Amino acid sequence: MKTLLRMSLAAAAVLCLLSAGAQTPAGDAVSDSKYAALKGRLQSEISGDRDVYDAIAEYLGWFDDSHLQTPGAEAYRAKSLRRDTDYAGRMKRYDPQFMHCRVDEDTYLIRFPSCDLTDAEIAGVRAAVAAYRASGCENLVVDIRGNMGGSDNAYEPLLKLLYDHEGTEDAMEYRVSDIAIAHVREFVGNTERGRRKVARMERTPAGEFLEEGKTYRIRYDSVSLVPRRAALIVDGRVASSGEQLVLEVRASSRRTTVYGQDNTLGCLDYSNCEILYFPRDTARWMIVPVTRSKRIPAGRGIDREGIAPDVRIPLPLPRTLTDNVDPWVEWVAGDLKKTEKNAK
Repeated sequence: MKTLLRMSLAAAAVLCLLSAGAQTPAGDAVSDSKYAALKGRLQSEISGDRDVYDAIAEYLGWFDDSHLQTPGAEAYRAKSLRRDTDYAGRMKRYDPQFMHCRVDEDTYLIRFPSCDLTDAEIAGVRAAVAAYRASGCENLVVDIRGNMGGSDNAYEPLLKLLYDHEGTEDAMEYRVSDIAIAHVREFVGNTERGRRKVARMERTPAGEFLEEGKTYRIRYDSVSLVPRRAALIVDGRVASSGEQLVLEVRASSRRTTVYGQDNTLGCLDYSNCEILYFPRDTARWMIVPVTRSKRIPAGRGIDREGIAPDVRIPLPLPRTLTDNVDPWVEWVAGDLKKTEKNAK
């Protein structure tokens, strides 16, 4: 009985994020009956001799999103079986560092490997944008390989630079729970918008999704004259806010092409995470999100496959990726020039 209780507590904490039929993207839909069968099987197995925490790991792994974590969950994620994103093991050194410099007379590079930045580091991103503007280069390469996310605010200076038309992107929604309300209070509760959201959540029955618009606008008051052409380089470690940057650039910048060899990780359909500890064993933990993207109920989730680049880079992995101008950046810089010549 204790193990069943533990499983019930875990499932509640994970929030049963969606109605089952909407939990996978279009083309790979899983029916409500299959989802119910998964939960029924796990509950049956832990009533027997299966380790309860391994069953929880399988349950979380089924969502195939790295935002849902507990020890062992990765083994049950389908994408982990088919994607080799161990760049550190395949390269002499894989340690992308924030840096910016001129690549050639026409192209500038800004490497942006993390959105988990302090205010001072975000100021450094704005300084990199200013340095690019002063360089006189018409083309820009923004390299986000290895960017596993953080805060969307960190990439705003780059998005504003690349922006050239108003766009829309899928909004997110909260599933109402005490955890979700506490999350909103912590991060935006002292703002007028945050207080309104908390009040709405408190009026919404637990377990229901807070009604929000399906999309949000990406709009700035002006468009930068440069870059004329831009590239965004991705790899299979780009996740979370890093992937959000890719989506928002695609929605609002016609002059930017996404380059890479692998799809991004696929860790964005669920977001805004909280860590929870099991009440009967506080050494055990899991990380769960409190929001889902509106892509999910629309059948357009990205987590199973990630985001594909527009252009696949036909080169082997570079030997090193740190604060250097590597062969991928040089190839992309050349391709931007070639594309510009063909457009004339």
